[in-house]
Amino acid sequence: MMLLLIYFLLASVSCFAEQPAGGDTLLRQERLKVERLPDMHTARAGHCVFYAGGELTVVGGHTAGFVLTPTAEYYSNGVWHLVHTVYPHDNGMTVVLGNGQRVLLAGGHEKNLGIGQRYEAEMYNAEMHTFEGFGCLDRNRAFSQGVELNNRQVLICGNHKGNDAMELYDGQKAFSHAKEVSTWRSSPYVLPIADNNAIVFGCVWRNQHFEPCDTVDRLKGEPFSAPLLKEWMPMLYNQGNHAQAAFIGNKAKDDYSYLIAALNLSNEVAFIHIHDTVFSLLPTSCPIPTRSKWGRITYQCPSIADSQTHRAYLVGSDTIGRVYVVSVEYDKHPAPITLYYTDPLHEFGNTTPVLTPDGDLIITGGITDDNFSPLASVWLLRTGTSKMVTKSNASSRNIWWWLLGGLLIALTATVSLLASKRRKYTSPAPQESDTMKQVAESQPEQESESALQANSASSELMNRIVQLMETQHPYLNPELKLSDIADTLGVHRNAISACINSQQGCTFSQFINSYRLQHAKKLLLETSDMKVSAVGIKSGFANERSFFRSFKAATGVTPKEWKEQQTKGI
Repeated sequence: MMLLLIYFLLASVSCFAEQPAGGDTLLRQERLKVERLPDMHTARAGHCVFYAGGELTVVGGHTAGFVLTPTAEYYSNGVWHLVHTVYPHDNGMTVVLGNGQRVLLAGGHEKNLGIGQRYEAEMYNAEMHTFEGFGCLDRNRAFSQGVELNNRQVLICGNHKGNDAMELYDGQKAFSHAKEVSTWRSSPYVLPIADNNAIVFGCVWRNQHFEPCDTVDRLKGEPFSAPLLKEWMPMLYNQGNHAQAAFIGNKAKDDYSYLIAALNLSNEVAFIHIHDTVFSLLPTSCPIPTRSKWGRITYQCPSIADSQTHRAYLVGSDTIGRVYVVSVEYDKHPAPITLYYTDPLHEFGNTTPVLTPDGDLIITGGITDDNFSPLASVWLLRTGTSKMVTKSNASSRNIWWWLLGGLLIALTATVSLLASKRRKYTSPAPQESDTMKQVAESQPEQESESALQANSASSELMNRIVQLMETQHPYLNPELKLSDIADTLGVHRNAISACINSQQGCTFSQFINSYRLQHAKKLLLETSDMKVSAVGIKSGFANERSFFRSFKAATGVTPKEWKEQQTKGI
């Protein structure tokens, strides 16, 4: 038995010997399996990467010498196939349309060295592997982003060094101005929050560096402030089609939720959860690691969400070439964090990863030090759940569990043997049995008293919450969060949530919306010239769709129908 214990301790030490960072016991760490795929024909950076027709495809960018390349490549049967585009798209935008067979490409730099912006647009046919130039943008753009809306229009926003606005592509041939933006942004996030509405946000370029910007524009509706963005800057995108990469919601249930990575001025990293127009930090089991035992970890690309496994990934690297992948299981609270790491990799580019159909990540090309020497290398990071860890690590864990199992068996046998001998030579103590009985009888009484105290405290907190609602009307703020109420009352946010759930039998959102609906009904009865959509906004709903959906769910009729019923005395 002692020999087994020694083996067990040695196995434990060997399993943890290669962990890259220490100090945080809640951070799980594993070695990641990687594979270098065949190099592309052309070294490139500033290119767009996407899956179209089931094939990994790269388009445009610039090659060695910071020279524009009017080429594209698709990966099929283990081989890269080179084709030519109509126009070069260096830091242009792409949007995969409809069923994934057509891709809109537009904009990019006008000249080599990242100079100027382009108007040209073209369409890629993934089935035929052909490109067709068909028109031009409403304004010349580079570092723009686009997203397809449910009406098949494409919303486009963002630019390089000013000249920004929202424009719409009609799905056929034409681009047209949609509305101005509050401030120009380079590579902004353009995320749908309803069938045909979207928000636009991101950091801004001032004084030769990027700064936070808390103003959020939207296609339909006025700009609003997201206080969280005063401190946290979203990771910059350098490729298109990112809305799908950040999406974690369910459109069938009208749930437009996203998860993005962000950086603050102290170089801390976190994940931001976005639902409708509400921005909040994702609670995690531990901070996102920014150091390993080999040095500082730098994250320069946005996160990628996998809605199938409910994980999001953030890729980073250190100065000696090790690659790190942070994995966050965002459907759990707090979200567990795992840090995966590799040995130093040669020719690993800094560029946005793409999620494969198998749940792995692919890195194509990119740069290490400067834009004049891009790479042609392609790396596959085995982030698919069943493939993430190398065989050597799996073997270590198997040995560990085998030894642990043997130790437990030996301990169990020893304890059983000792207990058997004790039963043979001793008898139960009656006084001990009586004591246990007394404890068991008194326990329900103690639990009942404790429950009454907890219920009393919960009722008192509920009274404070209701008083706050009725005196300060915080529900009229469309950006109201659970943490806002907790901060005002000086209690933990979990206490607020648990109190509302136990006292009112509903969630925080349902509780707040009940006050908004009461306010909306009051406005509907007291005002005759106010539009119904304006009533919802005045009552604290983030948008018209949210108001109509909540109102009908609560009353069974639309706001207009409800008002008519009240007028007729129905």
